[in-house]
Amino acid sequence: MNLNKIKEAEAKHYMPVFARESLVIDHGEGNCLFDINGNKYVDFVAGIATNILGYNHPEYTEAVCNQVKKLMHVSNHYYTEIQSRYITRLCEASGFPRVFLCNSGAEANECAIKLARRYFKNHGGDKVILSAAGAFHGRTLATLTVTGNAAQHDRYSPLPQGFKSFSYNDFDDFKSKLTDEVGAVILETVQGECGVRPFSNDFLVNAYALCKSRGVLFIVDEVQTGMGRTGTLFSFEHFGIQPDIITMAKGIAGGIPMGACLATEEVGTAFSRGDHGSTFGGNALACAAADKVLEILLGGLLERAKETGVYLGNKLAYFSKYNFITDIRGIGLMRGIQLSDKVSAAAFEGRLREKGYLVNVAGGNTLRIIPPLTITEQEIDGLVAALDEICADTNV
Repeated sequence: MNLNKIKEAEAKHYMPVFARESLVIDHGEGNCLFDINGNKYVDFVAGIATNILGYNHPEYTEAVCNQVKKLMHVSNHYYTEIQSRYITRLCEASGFPRVFLCNSGAEANECAIKLARRYFKNHGGDKVILSAAGAFHGRTLATLTVTGNAAQHDRYSPLPQGFKSFSYNDFDDFKSKLTDEVGAVILETVQGECGVRPFSNDFLVNAYALCKSRGVLFIVDEVQTGMGRTGTLFSFEHFGIQPDIITMAKGIAGGIPMGACLATEEVGTAFSRGDHGSTFGGNALACAAADKVLEILLGGLLERAKETGVYLGNKLAYFSKYNFITDIRGIGLMRGIQLSDKVSAAAFEGRLREKGYLVNVAGGNTLRIIPPLTITEQEIDGLVAALDEICADTNV
C-alpha cells in the first residue's frame, strides 16, 4: 500500500484528530526508522519519548516475544508472577512502596487525581487540585481540565470542578493560589508539550517546601520526564524533593502501552477495594516489557543516558550563535530549541527529515529533541551537523 492509498483510508475512516507527516514508517532497527521506500531516518522523536530502547533491542525483543508465547493477558481477578516481579522491582527502584498499573499517562494522572481526592475524603472533606498553566497531563476530561490549554477547555466544557491553576514558574502567584482549599498540587518538572520548559530549581524547591509545611500533597507528572529521560530515573531527583505521588507512562514499557501511578504508603493506601481498577492495566505482556526495560536501565543504560544527555546539551549550546534561535533549554535527553517567529520550526523539521533526521515541533515554534536513551554520540553529531547546515542556509 503506497502513501496515497494510506492517506485515502485515513481520510475516509479515521476520526480527523491527527496532523500526520507524509511519511509511512515500515520498521525500525537500533535508533533508526525506515519508511516504506527504504529511506533511513535517525530517530530523535522516539515515539514522543517512548521508545527508549530504540528498535529491535535484542534483550527486550526476546523478553516480549517469550511472554507473548506464554501469556499476554488475564483478568486482574488473578495474580501473575510477572506482575509481582515487576512491581517489586519498580517500587524498590523508585522508593515508592505503592503502585497502580494502567495503560497510559492520562490514566496514570486520572489515578493520581482520584487517589488524592480519596485521600482528602479520608482526612476531612473536599479539596481543590492546583496545576500549572502550560501543563499537559492528558486528554481525558479530568486530565484535560488540569492541562493549561484554554482552547481545549472551551471545546469540551463543561469540565469537572475542583481544579485551579497558577502561572508557570511564578512562585508569588503559586503562593497566592495555595489557599486552604487546595489539597494537592500537580506539575511536570519540565513542561514537554508546550516547548520543553523546565521549572527553575528555586521554584520547585520552594513550592515543595510550602506544600509540605501546609500538608498539601505534591504530585509530579513523570510521564515524559521519567525512566531516565533527564539523566536520573525520575526528574524530581534533580531537585532533592520527595513527592507524595508520581505518574509514569511513555518509556515505562519501551513502546508497549503502559502507565503507572506510584505513591507513599500513607497516600497509596487511601484507596479501598473496588475504588479503582483497569481491565488491561498491568497485564502480563506489559509487565514483561516494563520489567526488561527497568532491568536494562538499572544495568547501565541509565548512567550512559546521563552522560549522553550532557553531551547533547553541550553540542546544542553551539546554536546560540544564530540570532533566530532564542533559547535552548531542557535536561538530559529532553531538549528544546526555541526559534524566533521569523523562522518556522515546522520548516526546520521538514528539512531535517530530508537529511535523514526526525525531530518534532512542540510549543508552537520549538524543535523538541527526545531520542531513545540508546542514542549514540555519533548520531548526535550527525543531527548537529545537519542542523548547522540548515541554520547556516537560513536568511533572516
